[in-house]
Amino acid sequence: MASDPVVQLGPDVVVGSYRIIKEIGRGGMGSVYEAMHTVLPRRAALKVMHTELRRQPGMATRMVQEAAILEDIRHGGLVRVFECNVLADHRPWIAMELVEGETLANRLHFSPKMPAAELAKLLSEVSDVLAAVHVRGIVHRDLKPDNLLLTPSDPCFPLRLIDWGVARLGPMGRLTLDGLTPGTPIYMSPEQATGKNIAAPCDIYSLGVIAYEALAGHPPFDGRTLAEVVCMHLSSEPAPLRDQCDAPAELCDLVHRMLEKDPSFRPGAIEVRQLTRTIAAEQTSSYAEYELSGIEELPTKTRPVRVRPAALAGPVVPSDEVVVVDPEALEFGVTEMVPVVRKPRWTPEIQSTLANGPASRADQGAAITPRAARDQVAGEILLKRRQ
Repeated sequence: MASDPVVQLGPDVVVGSYRIIKEIGRGGMGSVYEAMHTVLPRRAALKVMHTELRRQPGMATRMVQEAAILEDIRHGGLVRVFECNVLADHRPWIAMELVEGETLANRLHFSPKMPAAELAKLLSEVSDVLAAVHVRGIVHRDLKPDNLLLTPSDPCFPLRLIDWGVARLGPMGRLTLDGLTPGTPIYMSPEQATGKNIAAPCDIYSLGVIAYEALAGHPPFDGRTLAEVVCMHLSSEPAPLRDQCDAPAELCDLVHRMLEKDPSFRPGAIEVRQLTRTIAAEQTSSYAEYELSGIEELPTKTRPVRVRPAALAGPVVPSDEVVVVDPEALEFGVTEMVPVVRKPRWTPEIQSTLANGPASRADQGAAITPRAARDQVAGEILLKRRQ
């Protein structure tokens, strides 16, 4: 295998059923290209393992495992796999759904803190994905902002949980390289730091670290060295979240529960999903009420109005319109809501009409009524001339 010539990849190179357009990303395991199906009108993200990883045991297996996980679980928060195979130089590749969006890491880089309602919604969505994979015994093991792709305009699901290359498939599916613990130290659970009891609570802990960082503007543990950070995960308690943000107590308490050192004390993905959905709904409702409370209503006053049939008299004009007058209003009058109008500024034409009356019988229909006056104050005069 080491002597096999390396397949050179670039624009217009065909891999499987896909023609490469350009490289759009590069990660620890491989490069990602934008590609187009040679027959179907379908764009895809083509992920190809790095050449230097061919000689490392287990790396090819990890990449194939990622494709198997994404193919086996149908969830809107996971990218779809279209095709998977190996190149002539034995490097595996995956053609998967190409999703437009930005990572949470990029979002937090420009805006370190998230509103409580937005974070609660994000947690409910991530935990919904985790609930679907945890029930199958799959653990992601590398939850971090870089692996959360935000897709708010996507009709299927508002985010994608990506990079399943180091996931663990049940108790016998561990694919850890010798001397290497999967995960990112800042977001790593205590169990991952010791390499023991790797299970679903690991992902909950990592999600708790993400939530803490998004609310406080910084992760709960951040030392000068990676070893120092790992020691903090094992023995230190995070500073109270309530002192660093204005999030509701229920959300702060939930995040601290997710950061418990003992995995058995952490909530499961389903509980996190349910609690955060409730918190998000309450926060959104409170915000809407706050917004509405800022709307100032126009002052009004009421006055009784006596409507007389004579007031409705006028020239009889042939018309196809049918006007219905409530006889009860003619008999007893109505109560009219009149906006308080302060010193309206009349146009010269209206001032002349108010002072002198209509110039002729033909202009009688153009007389300014109280309704027309109010319309003028509102910025539009509605006059209906009768022929």
